[in-house]
Order: sequence, then structure tokens, then C-alpha cells
Amino acid sequence: MTLTTTHPAKAVTIGVDTHQLVHHAAAVDQDGRMLGDREFPSDRGGYQQLLDWAASFGIINAFGIECTGSYGAGLTRHLLAAGIDVVEVNKSHSQVRHRVGKSDAVDAEAAARKVLSGECTDPAKDTTGAVEAIRNLHLVRDSAIKARSAACVQLRDVLLTAPDHLRTRLTARTLEGKATQARALRPDLSRIHEPEQAVKYALRELGRRVYEFTAEINEVDKHLTRLVSAVAPNTLALPQVGPVSVAQLLITAGENFERFRNEAAFARLCGVAPIPVSSGKSHRMRLHRGGNRQANRVIYLIAICRLRYDPRSQAYRDRKRAQGHSSADAIRCLKRFIARELYYSLKRDLTQTR
Repeated sequence: MTLTTTHPAKAVTIGVDTHQLVHHAAAVDQDGRMLGDREFPSDRGGYQQLLDWAASFGIINAFGIECTGSYGAGLTRHLLAAGIDVVEVNKSHSQVRHRVGKSDAVDAEAAARKVLSGECTDPAKDTTGAVEAIRNLHLVRDSAIKARSAACVQLRDVLLTAPDHLRTRLTARTLEGKATQARALRPDLSRIHEPEQAVKYALRELGRRVYEFTAEINEVDKHLTRLVSAVAPNTLALPQVGPVSVAQLLITAGENFERFRNEAAFARLCGVAPIPVSSGKSHRMRLHRGGNRQANRVIYLIAICRLRYDPRSQAYRDRKRAQGHSSADAIRCLKRFIARELYYSLKRDLTQTR
């Protein structure tokens, strides 16, 4: 009689420290033993090499990847397409760096151990759908707005030292209006060495720049509105919630909305989760100051607009004041309510589109 012994397949967890040109991976088994580490190029061929290398150790439990929204986005898409679970890993803690140092191998191993210990469990964002398209358009719009604001400020500064008759010609009340008027200036380029003609030239070019950025923003807004209306119509229908606000909330939440365990987790991500700050006879709460600050800004603007135009929100503020709370406390409570409303609306929208 021949006895055969079968060894159970080993489950491995892979941690990846991502960079622009190379990714460093480390493999850890289910007992926490280090199996090996290796560097791979950050291209499609390198992604497959990394996957084959990981599979050579046994059954892949999950990948823990740093920077899944930037350097690790390509690898994340490749692994998700292959049916591999990918967990988003935050950067290593400073105490770990002080204790064992800092290197790509150390960071990759730390990422694997965070997944193995259950410290990091959130799946990576899905960047293969319409939300990723919205993110790219929103990025273009945001940079155009910043550039236009810089051009308006420069135009204002040039006007401060411009000759009096030039300042009086630009009579518009707003900087964008002054930029429109400045586009009509006609400097004499043959006399550009004169300060007055140089000021005219500077004002005209800044006015043209503001006009071009405004046209670019309006064009992006058309595409954003169409995409947001298709992806999140229920959220867009909420009071005082516009396309740009919904776009930012979609970017913050991601395509795979099931990453959030409940609406409290979404509120925490948006920085509107209440935490106690009581001491002695004082018993009060404040909002968590972490999370995504862009999403927090959107929720704050929605709250302020509702307090101005929405009778339901105005009644809520008055009721909180009657109970002895301040206006700031009422806004905090309203922001938390808005986060809950947005969570269920986004969940319904993103569930329907998938």
C-alpha cells in the first residue's frame, strides 16, 4: 500500500509599493511569513509578470496596493480584470518607518501585512466606468477655474498701477467684466517700449486669457452635466445640488459604491461624522476634521444654499435655535443630514447604472 500525503495550497497576500516607473511587490503567507519580494516595470507586461510571480507562491488571497488612484491605477485595473481582489492601502505609519526604516521592500511588506491583519479592508476604487470619465473632466474644469482666477487677479494688479485714463475706461464692476472690456484695447505695438502701450498690451492679453478660460469652462460644463445626468439623476434632483457638486461627490465615492459599509462610513469620508468633545459640565459634539475636504466643501455649500432657499432647512435651523443651539450647531447637524440623504441617493443611482 502506498500512502500519499497532500499539502494544502498556501494562501498568499501580496503588498505593492507603487511608483511611476516600477512597482515593488512583497508576498506574505497566511501565517505572516515573508515569501519574497521583487520589482516589476509599471506597464502591461510588468503587471502580468507580477501576477504570474504572485501565483507561483500559491492561491492569491488579495493584493494590497498603495496609491490605487494614481501610480497604482493601471495595476489595479489589470488585477480587477483578472478577478483578483484588490484592497486599498494607506501609506505606512511613521512609527513603522522609525522602527524598520524606509524602502520599497519595507513598504510593500507593510502593505501586505495590513491586508493580512485586517487593518485595511476597503476595496480599491473602480476606475473603468463613467465616474472615471467625470473625474477627468472635473480635473480639467478645476484647473481652468484656478487659471482664470489667477488671470483675473493679475489683471486687477496691473490696473492698480495703470494710467488714470485707462482705469476709468474699464468701468465694469466685476473682474470678469473688466476683462471683457480689456479685450477691446488696441495697443500700438510700434510703441511697446512706452509703459502706457505695454499696460494696454498686458490688459488685452489678460482679458483674452480670461475669455478663453471661460469658454473652456462652459464647454466642460456641458459635458459634465450630460454625464452626471446619466449617472446620478436622483442625486441631481435633490434641492440645491448642482452638476458640479454631484461630480465631486461621485469622484469621492467612486464607481463601486459598495465600498461603504453604511452611511456613517460615507459621512466619515466626507468629514461630517460627529465626534464627542465633551469635558466636565460641557457636553457637545463637533464634526470630524479629516476625510475628503472637497466633498466636505460641497456639502457645506449645499447646506448654506438650503438655509437660504429651502423652507424645510430653514424650519430645522429655527427649531434648533429654539432648543438653545447656535447657528453653527444647526449647520453641523444639517451637514450630517445632507450626507445621509446623499448616501442613499448615490447608492440608488450607482446601483442602477451597474
